[in-house]
Amino acid sequence: MWQESSNLTNAFGDLSIGSIWQETPDCSESSLVSQLQTTLDLQQQLDIFSMSAGRVLPLCGMTLNTHSSNLQARGSKKGTYHHQSKLVLENQVLAEISYDSAHAFTPLVQRQLLLLESEWLFALRNALLVSRLQQMALKDPLTTLGNRRFFDDSFVKSVQLAKRHQLPLTLLLLDLDNFKQVNDNSGHYVGDEVLIAVADCMRESLRATDSLFRFGGDEFAVLLSDSDAEHADVVADRLLQSIYTNAFLASHNVGCSIGMARLSAEHQPRDLFHAADEALYQAKLSGKGRVSQYNGGRVKLLEKAAHSLLAAS
Repeated sequence: MWQESSNLTNAFGDLSIGSIWQETPDCSESSLVSQLQTTLDLQQQLDIFSMSAGRVLPLCGMTLNTHSSNLQARGSKKGTYHHQSKLVLENQVLAEISYDSAHAFTPLVQRQLLLLESEWLFALRNALLVSRLQQMALKDPLTTLGNRRFFDDSFVKSVQLAKRHQLPLTLLLLDLDNFKQVNDNSGHYVGDEVLIAVADCMRESLRATDSLFRFGGDEFAVLLSDSDAEHADVVADRLLQSIYTNAFLASHNVGCSIGMARLSAEHQPRDLFHAADEALYQAKLSGKGRVSQYNGGRVKLLEKAAHSLLAAS
């Protein structure tokens, strides 16, 4: 089974209209259902299902859309003809599946695919439940940013990947200015709204590929890679300005300080984190509303217009 799944990269291209065009899929309990029940990983289930669907009609590609993910079967590409189907179990739409093929999806083919889809429903529901629980365990429930557990895992992997392929990586650590006064004077409900507003500013001012995290309290982190890592000072400035120009945050006199550190060849994950943390500490000492960069054992304070905004508020 796993050998068949691992060869899926070439499966779409190898299927020919003359060989299996009219072949009826084997949907017995000993085939597709039993294979799908061996894994709770959505990608693996999609790859297994695509092999069976490819016996109904030569396929170019297949996409599975759920409420939280968009997955493609390995080797997928666009085709001349398309077909979409909703996967529904007990009146609940679990996902939508899209097929691509160089051949038309006749009524007979659609019925055969529908039969195959019915064999997937229970395994798919279980996989979606596990995926949802895993995501909840890695998300901060208030801001929906990654939590500290997710950061720790992502940070180590990002450092290892960057060093292995000699790629740039920059860590930003954020600490909110004047947040304690918000909780003391306006209550924790308003404090929660402040944290949500900061998370929204982070999402709006940073690319979707960047990794955003909330440690807890009023501490946040950003992992920058590729071109953003190389121009991290520009990114940090953009983030700082986004927070300081937010009307709700300004009304509560909330800003932030940012510590920045770039990965070097001798850095281990703990070294990079310590460098960014030291830079953040210096930014806070300097009067807040600043970006401070750790560079070669020294901390360089980067003057930002946001500091004057805080002083004026």
